[in-house]
Amino acid sequence: MEKLVYHRFLLSKDDFYENPQDVYRRALEAEYYEPDGFTGRRSKKVYHETGVKQKLERWLGIKITRWDKDPEMENGVFFFGFSGGNDKEVPAVHSDSPYNDITALIYLTPGLPVDCGTSLWMHKKTGLCDPPSPGATRRLHMSLEDLRIQFELEARQRNKWIETDRVGYRFNRMIAYPSGVLHSASKHFGDHLTNGRIYQTFRIGVDWNTFRLSRR
Repeated sequence: MEKLVYHRFLLSKDDFYENPQDVYRRALEAEYYEPDGFTGRRSKKVYHETGVKQKLERWLGIKITRWDKDPEMENGVFFFGFSGGNDKEVPAVHSDSPYNDITALIYLTPGLPVDCGTSLWMHKKTGLCDPPSPGATRRLHMSLEDLRIQFELEARQRNKWIETDRVGYRFNRMIAYPSGVLHSASKHFGDHLTNGRIYQTFRIGVDWNTFRLSRR
């Protein structure tokens, strides 16, 4: 069981890319697939604009210690989420792994409604906002496996969750949070690439001792 060492936060900053339309074009031209055992269609290749690692360090206020280029690590890949059509998907509440990474998203589709952003959640029955920990399993008298099964079964049942935080959608907005926090898209949109909810994900390993946002 991975020990949780991150500082909880939800950060939003606008106007990430200087030329976001160029990045959006690259996302439209990308080839997408859904890996076995995972939900969500993502690009087969990463896109790392020159200097983007250094920009993320400045914007997040933290030192990046792992910068993956393998698409399977989801650092720089494009994702889409549609609310209709053959690829329709209901956003599922989940945590990303490794839990102590930071996940940063850049919203890339122009003109989507503000309620297509990102939400953080608390599980009603257990009160958990983060992945199960040894303390939580003891308090709840449940095994780690049972908790994981319950979260997976209830991931798309919004009546099982309380929304604790939300960042609204805005074209070229960057949002970021610890990868382990329970989160999801607030809402998907569209039914094909030209009108759907497209975003880029950066999953990065960091040194939490350098995290400036935690300093008073």
